[in-house]
Amino acid sequence: MNKQTKRSLNRMFSTLAIFFILLSLPVFAQTEPLKIHFIDVGEGDSILIEAPNRKAVLIDAGNFISGFRVTRYLKQQGIESLKYLIFTHPHLDHIGGAFFILQMLKVKNICDNGEDLDNLSKSSDVYRWYKELLGRHKNYQVLRAGDELFLGAVSLKVLWPPQPLIFSDFNSNSLLIMLKYNKFSCLLSGDLTSSAEEKLLEQNAVLKADVLKVGHHGAKDASSKEFLDRVCSKIAVISVNAENIRGYPSAAVIKRLKNKGMQVYRTDKNGDIVLTVFADGNFKLEAKLNYAK
Repeated sequence: MNKQTKRSLNRMFSTLAIFFILLSLPVFAQTEPLKIHFIDVGEGDSILIEAPNRKAVLIDAGNFISGFRVTRYLKQQGIESLKYLIFTHPHLDHIGGAFFILQMLKVKNICDNGEDLDNLSKSSDVYRWYKELLGRHKNYQVLRAGDELFLGAVSLKVLWPPQPLIFSDFNSNSLLIMLKYNKFSCLLSGDLTSSAEEKLLEQNAVLKADVLKVGHHGAKDASSKEFLDRVCSKIAVISVNAENIRGYPSAAVIKRLKNKGMQVYRTDKNGDIVLTVFADGNFKLEAKLNYAK
């Protein structure tokens, strides 16, 4: 074999090698998993979503005590900024941690359900501060039924509430978000109550999901039998603190979930609960107790 032939073959093999390397890159990117973290914040809710494109969303921020823990948890996952910080409704066990988180992390967009807090902010410093916190952010928006946020292949579709809000209590106006990633779906219920569930059933809303974040910490005023019939999940996750002063979760709700054949996980018993979802729709669940919150 002469030198010219050798050089031609070497160039050909080099070109082929580069071609196959480049061909493999998109495949690798698409197989990065989605991760959903149900963070153990004690009393309250906080859910971290890590999309395959490396963008992160935090839905709710726990209470005032747990803001430090949520921030530390995010940093342990290598997260220094959030694409979206979403508050399902303005109860303090869902927004309290924001006062710490917003000082420690870069947040590009803040969203909530648009609850009118004008009167409440006149008598409550906390709600006055919350309004100021949101008002100062240049990328604040109200989410309503029909809105959809995208993180690459991951979508967050708002199913509830409508605007204007139709209920007088915060919980019934809570955001209900359907997360979808290819064939996988997860229904994030905030503190949604059976009153709102009934309206969604009347609207024939598409609620079926692989995983359900149970509404209102498993309280008896949520997760009706009819609602669970429509959701038909394999796994139910309840965010609740041990020895909850209001008696959450309700024994009746736990029974309903188990009667539906759902595996029930609770942050008070299982700690941080992490779902890893693969591109083909398969997923695995891991839970880790935290002895130093």
